[in-house]
Amino acid sequence: MRRFDLNQQGFTLVELMAAVLITVVIVTATMTTVVTSNRANVVNTQVADTQQNVRLAIDLLGRDIKLASFNYNATDSSTNSVGACNVTIGTIVKPVGLLPQDQTPAGADTGPDSLSMVLPVNTAGWTLTAAVGGTPGAKTYENSISLSGAAMTEMVAQGLVVGSTISIGGALSKTVQAVNATSIGFGNGNFVDGQFPIGTPVFLMQCVRYQIVANTPATCGSNTPCLVRNNVPLVDGVEDMQVTYACDGCNRAAPNPWSADGIIDDQDGSSSGGVPTFTQGDFVSNGSWALSPRMPDKIRLAQVSLVVRPTNADNGLDEKGSKAVNTIGPVIIGDHDPSTDAGYDATVYQQQRRRVVVRTIQPRNL
Repeated sequence: MRRFDLNQQGFTLVELMAAVLITVVIVTATMTTVVTSNRANVVNTQVADTQQNVRLAIDLLGRDIKLASFNYNATDSSTNSVGACNVTIGTIVKPVGLLPQDQTPAGADTGPDSLSMVLPVNTAGWTLTAAVGGTPGAKTYENSISLSGAAMTEMVAQGLVVGSTISIGGALSKTVQAVNATSIGFGNGNFVDGQFPIGTPVFLMQCVRYQIVANTPATCGSNTPCLVRNNVPLVDGVEDMQVTYACDGCNRAAPNPWSADGIIDDQDGSSSGGVPTFTQGDFVSNGSWALSPRMPDKIRLAQVSLVVRPTNADNGLDEKGSKAVNTIGPVIIGDHDPSTDAGYDATVYQQQRRRVVVRTIQPRNL
Protein backbone atom coordinates (compact mmCIF):
# COMPACT_ATOMS: atom_id res chain seq x y z
CA MET A 1 0.00 0.00 0.00
CA ARG A 2 1.40 3.47 -0.99
CA ARG A 3 1.86 5.92 1.84
CA PHE A 4 1.78 9.75 1.57
CA ASP A 5 3.90 12.17 3.58
CA LEU A 6 1.50 14.84 4.78
CA ASN A 7 4.23 16.91 6.53
CA GLN A 8 5.19 19.09 3.46
CA GLN A 9 6.58 22.64 4.19
CA GLY A 10 5.16 25.85 2.52
CA PHE A 11 4.48 29.58 3.02
CA THR A 12 1.85 30.66 5.38
CA LEU A 13 -0.52 33.46 4.43
CA VAL A 14 1.22 35.82 6.84
CA GLU A 15 4.62 35.04 5.33
CA LEU A 16 3.26 35.58 1.82
CA MET A 17 1.74 38.94 2.76
CA ALA A 18 5.00 40.01 4.39
CA ALA A 19 6.94 39.08 1.27
CA VAL A 20 4.53 41.01 -0.94
CA LEU A 21 4.80 44.05 1.34
CA ILE A 22 8.60 43.96 1.27
CA THR A 23 8.54 43.65 -2.51
CA VAL A 24 6.18 46.63 -2.82
CA VAL A 25 8.42 48.73 -0.54
CA ILE A 26 11.52 47.85 -2.59
CA VAL A 27 9.81 48.53 -5.92
CA THR A 28 8.35 51.81 -4.64
CA ALA A 29 11.74 52.95 -3.34
CA THR A 30 13.36 52.01 -6.64
CA MET A 31 10.74 53.82 -8.70
CA THR A 32 11.00 56.89 -6.47
CA THR A 33 14.75 56.94 -6.99
CA VAL A 34 14.35 56.53 -10.74
CA VAL A 35 11.68 59.25 -11.00
CA THR A 36 13.67 61.64 -8.80
CA SER A 37 16.85 61.00 -10.78
CA ASN A 38 15.02 61.56 -14.06
CA ARG A 39 13.48 64.82 -12.84
CA ALA A 40 16.86 65.97 -11.51
CA ASN A 41 18.41 65.18 -14.89
CA VAL A 42 15.71 67.24 -16.65
CA VAL A 43 16.31 70.18 -14.30
CA ASN A 44 20.08 69.96 -14.78
CA THR A 45 19.61 69.88 -18.55
CA GLN A 46 17.41 72.98 -18.38
CA VAL A 47 20.00 74.77 -16.25
CA ALA A 48 22.78 73.85 -18.70
CA ASP A 49 20.69 74.96 -21.68
CA THR A 50 19.89 78.25 -19.97
CA GLN A 51 23.56 78.86 -19.21
CA GLN A 52 24.46 78.09 -22.81
CA ASN A 53 21.72 80.39 -24.12
CA VAL A 54 22.81 83.36 -22.01
CA ARG A 55 26.40 82.97 -23.18
CA LEU A 56 25.33 82.65 -26.81
CA ALA A 57 23.13 85.74 -26.58
CA ILE A 58 25.83 87.94 -25.06
CA ASP A 59 28.43 86.68 -27.55
CA LEU A 60 26.21 87.53 -30.52
CA LEU A 61 25.41 90.98 -29.15
CA GLY A 62 29.03 91.65 -28.20
CA ARG A 63 30.31 90.73 -31.65
CA ASP A 64 27.92 93.09 -33.42
CA ILE A 65 28.34 95.99 -30.97
CA LYS A 66 32.10 95.83 -31.54
CA LEU A 67 31.44 96.22 -35.28
CA ALA A 68 28.69 98.83 -34.86
CA SER A 69 28.93 101.67 -37.41
CA PHE A 70 31.83 99.97 -39.20
CA ASN A 71 33.37 103.42 -39.64
CA TYR A 72 30.14 104.50 -41.31
CA ASN A 73 30.58 108.23 -41.91
CA ALA A 74 27.32 109.64 -40.63
CA THR A 75 28.65 113.22 -41.00
CA ASP A 76 28.90 112.94 -44.82
CA SER A 77 26.03 115.06 -46.13
CA SER A 78 25.87 112.90 -49.24
CA THR A 79 25.33 109.73 -47.21
CA ASN A 80 21.77 108.77 -46.33
CA SER A 81 20.60 107.11 -43.14
CA VAL A 82 20.94 103.35 -43.20
CA GLY A 83 17.43 102.03 -42.61
CA ALA A 84 16.03 103.23 -39.29
CA CYS A 85 19.48 103.97 -37.80
CA ASN A 86 18.95 107.70 -37.31
CA VAL A 87 17.82 110.27 -34.76
CA THR A 88 15.64 113.31 -35.35
CA ILE A 89 16.91 116.62 -33.97
CA GLY A 90 14.18 119.17 -34.43
CA THR A 91 13.37 118.72 -38.10
CA ILE A 92 16.75 117.29 -39.08
CA VAL A 93 17.20 113.53 -39.47
CA LYS A 94 20.76 112.62 -38.49
CA PRO A 95 22.25 109.22 -39.45
CA VAL A 96 23.93 107.30 -36.64
CA GLY A 97 25.97 104.11 -36.49
CA LEU A 98 24.71 103.02 -33.06
CA LEU A 99 21.20 103.84 -31.86
CA PRO A 100 20.26 103.27 -28.19
CA GLN A 101 16.56 102.54 -27.69
CA ASP A 102 15.71 102.72 -24.01
CA GLN A 103 12.29 101.22 -23.29
CA THR A 104 11.19 104.27 -21.26
CA PRO A 105 13.56 107.19 -21.93
CA ALA A 106 11.99 109.43 -19.30
CA GLY A 107 11.83 107.01 -16.36
CA ALA A 108 12.03 103.46 -15.06
CA ASP A 109 11.57 100.75 -17.68
CA THR A 110 8.63 98.36 -17.70
CA GLY A 111 10.16 96.06 -20.30
CA PRO A 112 13.37 95.24 -22.18
CA ASP A 113 15.51 97.79 -24.02
CA SER A 114 16.41 97.38 -27.69
CA LEU A 115 19.39 98.47 -29.76
CA SER A 116 20.00 99.24 -33.43
CA MET A 117 23.32 99.54 -35.25
CA VAL A 118 24.80 99.84 -38.72
CA LEU A 119 26.55 96.63 -39.76
CA PRO A 120 27.80 95.06 -43.00
CA VAL A 121 25.48 92.54 -44.61
CA ASN A 122 28.47 90.36 -45.39
CA THR A 123 31.58 90.77 -43.21
CA ALA A 124 33.76 89.26 -45.96
CA GLY A 125 32.61 91.92 -48.42
CA TRP A 126 33.30 92.07 -52.15
CA THR A 127 36.42 93.51 -53.78
CA LEU A 128 37.33 96.34 -56.14
CA THR A 129 38.46 95.23 -59.59
CA ALA A 130 40.03 98.63 -60.33
CA ALA A 131 41.87 101.11 -58.13
CA VAL A 132 40.00 104.28 -57.25
CA GLY A 133 41.25 107.67 -56.07
CA GLY A 134 44.70 107.37 -57.59
CA THR A 135 47.72 107.58 -55.28
CA PRO A 136 48.82 110.18 -52.71
CA GLY A 137 51.13 111.75 -55.31
CA ALA A 138 48.69 111.49 -58.20
CA LYS A 139 45.17 111.86 -56.88
CA THR A 140 42.24 111.21 -59.20
CA TYR A 141 38.56 111.95 -58.83
CA GLU A 142 36.02 109.21 -59.53
CA ASN A 143 32.37 109.06 -58.63
CA SER A 144 32.03 105.30 -59.13
CA ILE A 145 33.75 102.04 -58.23
CA SER A 146 34.23 98.85 -60.26
CA LEU A 147 33.46 95.30 -59.15
CA SER A 148 33.11 91.99 -60.94
CA GLY A 149 29.81 90.99 -62.51
CA ALA A 150 29.53 88.10 -60.07
CA ALA A 151 30.05 90.45 -57.12
CA MET A 152 27.38 92.83 -58.40
CA THR A 153 24.94 89.95 -58.83
CA GLU A 154 25.56 88.82 -55.26
CA MET A 155 25.23 92.34 -53.86
CA VAL A 156 21.92 92.89 -55.66
CA ALA A 157 20.68 89.57 -54.29
CA GLN A 158 21.67 90.78 -50.81
CA GLY A 159 19.65 93.99 -51.21
CA LEU A 160 21.80 96.48 -53.14
CA VAL A 161 19.57 99.15 -54.74
CA VAL A 162 19.72 102.84 -55.48
CA GLY A 163 19.72 104.55 -52.09
CA SER A 164 21.70 101.80 -50.36
CA THR A 165 24.81 102.65 -48.39
CA ILE A 166 28.12 100.94 -49.09
CA SER A 167 31.44 101.17 -47.27
CA ILE A 168 34.74 101.11 -49.13
CA GLY A 169 37.36 99.32 -47.09
CA GLY A 170 35.46 100.04 -43.88
CA ALA A 171 36.85 103.58 -44.15
CA LEU A 172 34.51 105.54 -46.42
CA SER A 173 30.75 105.28 -46.75
CA LYS A 174 28.79 106.41 -49.80
CA THR A 175 25.15 106.42 -50.88
CA VAL A 176 24.47 104.48 -54.08
CA GLN A 177 22.99 106.48 -56.95
CA ALA A 178 23.43 103.95 -59.77
CA VAL A 179 23.70 100.15 -59.93
CA ASN A 180 25.29 98.82 -63.12
CA ALA A 181 26.48 95.42 -64.33
CA THR A 182 30.05 95.92 -63.06
CA SER A 183 30.02 99.22 -61.18
CA ILE A 184 28.34 101.33 -58.52
CA GLY A 185 27.87 105.07 -59.09
CA PHE A 186 27.52 107.86 -56.53
CA GLY A 187 26.19 110.70 -58.68
CA ASN A 188 27.70 113.76 -60.34
CA GLY A 189 30.26 115.58 -58.22
CA ASN A 190 30.13 112.99 -55.44
CA PHE A 191 33.73 111.81 -55.63
CA VAL A 192 35.49 109.07 -53.71
CA ASP A 193 37.68 110.87 -51.19
CA GLY A 194 40.67 108.61 -50.67
CA GLN A 195 42.88 106.11 -52.43
CA PHE A 196 41.80 102.48 -52.59
CA PRO A 197 43.78 99.82 -54.51
CA ILE A 198 42.50 96.78 -56.39
CA GLY A 199 41.23 94.16 -53.94
CA THR A 200 39.91 96.66 -51.38
CA PRO A 201 36.78 95.13 -49.80
CA VAL A 202 33.43 96.79 -50.40
CA PHE A 203 30.61 96.25 -47.90
CA LEU A 204 26.85 96.64 -48.22
CA MET A 205 25.53 98.21 -45.02
CA GLN A 206 22.31 97.48 -43.15
CA CYS A 207 20.55 98.66 -40.01
CA VAL A 208 20.23 95.77 -37.56
CA ARG A 209 17.90 95.85 -34.56
CA TYR A 210 18.22 93.61 -31.52
CA GLN A 211 15.13 93.29 -29.34
CA ILE A 212 13.23 90.81 -27.21
CA VAL A 213 9.92 89.41 -28.42
CA ALA A 214 7.59 87.87 -25.82
CA ASN A 215 4.54 85.63 -26.17
CA THR A 216 4.74 85.49 -29.93
CA PRO A 217 4.72 81.88 -31.17
CA ALA A 218 4.79 83.09 -34.76
CA THR A 219 8.26 84.54 -34.14
CA CYS A 220 9.78 82.59 -31.26
CA GLY A 221 8.04 79.28 -31.92
CA SER A 222 6.43 79.23 -28.47
CA ASN A 223 5.22 81.53 -25.73
CA THR A 224 8.77 81.70 -24.41
CA PRO A 225 10.43 85.08 -25.07
CA CYS A 226 13.39 85.16 -27.42
CA LEU A 227 16.14 87.48 -28.60
CA VAL A 228 15.65 88.49 -32.24
CA ARG A 229 17.89 90.21 -34.79
CA ASN A 230 15.82 92.06 -37.39
CA ASN A 231 12.88 89.93 -36.24
CA VAL A 232 14.79 86.69 -36.86
CA PRO A 233 14.85 84.61 -33.62
CA LEU A 234 18.34 83.84 -32.34
CA VAL A 235 18.20 82.66 -28.73
CA ASP A 236 15.26 81.23 -26.75
CA GLY A 237 14.44 82.19 -23.19
CA VAL A 238 15.91 85.73 -23.19
CA GLU A 239 13.32 87.72 -21.26
CA ASP A 240 15.12 90.96 -20.43
CA MET A 241 17.84 93.14 -21.94
CA GLN A 242 19.03 96.38 -20.41
CA VAL A 243 21.74 98.48 -22.04
CA THR A 244 23.59 101.40 -20.48
CA TYR A 245 26.28 103.56 -22.05
CA ALA A 246 29.43 105.43 -21.07
CA CYS A 247 30.23 108.43 -23.25
CA ASP A 248 32.84 111.10 -23.84
CA GLY A 249 31.59 114.62 -24.46
CA CYS A 250 27.90 114.05 -23.72
CA ASN A 251 28.00 115.63 -20.25
CA ARG A 252 29.38 119.16 -20.05
CA ALA A 253 28.72 119.66 -16.34
CA ALA A 254 31.78 120.02 -14.09
CA PRO A 255 34.16 118.33 -13.58
CA ASN A 256 33.79 117.36 -17.24
CA PRO A 257 35.25 119.63 -19.92
CA TRP A 258 33.05 121.33 -22.50
CA SER A 259 33.96 118.85 -25.23
CA ALA A 260 35.30 115.33 -25.63
CA ASP A 261 38.77 114.82 -24.15
CA GLY A 262 39.36 111.08 -24.54
CA ILE A 263 38.13 110.33 -21.01
CA ILE A 264 34.77 108.79 -20.08
CA ASP A 265 32.45 111.49 -18.71
CA ASP A 266 31.87 111.64 -14.97
CA GLN A 267 28.12 111.18 -14.51
CA ASP A 268 27.90 110.56 -10.76
CA GLY A 269 30.33 113.14 -9.39
CA SER A 270 32.82 110.53 -8.21
CA SER A 271 35.83 112.35 -9.70
CA SER A 272 37.54 114.82 -7.42
CA GLY A 273 40.56 117.09 -7.39
CA GLY A 274 40.77 117.02 -11.16
CA VAL A 275 41.45 113.27 -11.11
CA PRO A 276 38.94 111.34 -13.26
CA THR A 277 37.48 108.25 -11.59
CA PHE A 278 35.56 105.77 -13.72
CA THR A 279 32.76 104.02 -11.80
CA GLN A 280 29.60 102.05 -12.52
CA GLY A 281 27.68 105.29 -11.99
CA ASP A 282 29.21 106.69 -15.17
CA PHE A 283 26.99 104.42 -17.28
CA VAL A 284 23.73 106.13 -18.25
CA SER A 285 20.50 104.67 -19.58
CA ASN A 286 17.54 107.00 -19.70
CA GLY A 287 17.27 109.45 -22.54
CA SER A 288 16.55 109.53 -26.25
CA TRP A 289 20.18 110.19 -27.26
CA ALA A 290 18.83 112.72 -29.72
CA LEU A 291 19.51 115.96 -27.85
CA SER A 292 22.96 117.54 -28.14
CA PRO A 293 25.42 116.98 -26.55
CA ARG A 294 24.13 113.49 -25.65
CA MET A 295 24.40 111.97 -29.10
CA PRO A 296 25.15 108.37 -30.13
CA ASP A 297 28.52 109.28 -31.65
CA LYS A 298 29.72 110.18 -28.13
CA ILE A 299 29.24 106.59 -26.87
CA ARG A 300 32.49 104.83 -25.97
CA LEU A 301 31.28 101.80 -23.97
CA ALA A 302 28.05 99.79 -23.92
CA GLN A 303 27.15 97.62 -20.93
CA VAL A 304 24.66 94.88 -21.78
CA SER A 305 22.74 92.97 -19.09
CA LEU A 306 20.69 89.91 -20.08
CA VAL A 307 18.26 87.74 -18.13
CA VAL A 308 17.59 84.26 -19.53
CA ARG A 309 15.21 81.60 -18.22
CA PRO A 310 14.40 78.00 -19.24
CA THR A 311 11.87 77.45 -21.97
CA ASN A 312 9.69 75.47 -19.53
CA ALA A 313 8.74 75.91 -15.87
CA ASP A 314 10.90 74.00 -13.39
CA ASN A 315 9.28 70.82 -12.06
CA GLY A 316 9.95 69.66 -8.51
CA LEU A 317 11.67 66.38 -7.71
CA ASP A 318 8.64 64.64 -6.21
CA GLU A 319 6.51 61.99 -7.91
CA LYS A 320 3.68 64.45 -8.51
CA GLY A 321 5.85 66.81 -10.55
CA SER A 322 4.91 69.80 -8.42
CA LYS A 323 6.18 73.09 -9.76
CA ALA A 324 9.38 74.30 -8.15
CA VAL A 325 9.29 77.56 -6.24
CA ASN A 326 12.34 79.84 -6.37
CA THR A 327 11.88 82.21 -3.46
CA ILE A 328 14.30 84.81 -4.79
CA GLY A 329 12.59 88.08 -5.71
CA PRO A 330 12.31 89.52 -9.22
CA VAL A 331 15.64 89.83 -11.03
CA ILE A 332 16.24 93.58 -11.35
CA ILE A 333 18.78 94.81 -13.90
CA GLY A 334 19.34 98.39 -14.92
CA ASP A 335 16.20 100.42 -14.25
CA HIS A 336 13.79 97.56 -14.91
CA ASP A 337 11.95 95.87 -12.04
CA PRO A 338 9.77 93.07 -13.51
CA SER A 339 7.34 93.27 -10.59
CA THR A 340 6.13 96.63 -11.95
CA ASP A 341 5.29 95.18 -15.38
CA ALA A 342 1.68 94.80 -16.45
CA GLY A 343 0.47 91.24 -15.88
CA TYR A 344 3.28 90.31 -13.49
CA ASP A 345 2.40 87.14 -11.55
CA ALA A 346 4.76 86.36 -8.67
CA THR A 347 3.66 82.70 -8.50
CA VAL A 348 4.37 82.05 -12.17
CA TYR A 349 7.58 84.09 -12.05
CA GLN A 350 8.97 81.99 -9.19
CA GLN A 351 8.49 78.74 -11.08
CA GLN A 352 11.58 79.33 -13.23
CA ARG A 353 15.26 79.73 -12.57
CA ARG A 354 17.11 82.57 -14.24
CA ARG A 355 20.65 83.35 -15.28
CA VAL A 356 22.06 86.87 -15.55
CA VAL A 357 25.10 87.97 -17.51
CA VAL A 358 26.58 91.47 -17.70
CA ARG A 359 29.25 92.43 -20.23
CA THR A 360 30.88 95.75 -21.05
CA ILE A 361 31.68 96.15 -24.74
CA GLN A 362 33.71 98.75 -26.61
CA PRO A 363 32.27 99.76 -30.00
CA ARG A 364 35.44 100.04 -32.05
CA ASN A 365 34.14 101.88 -35.08
CA LEU A 366 32.04 104.80 -33.89
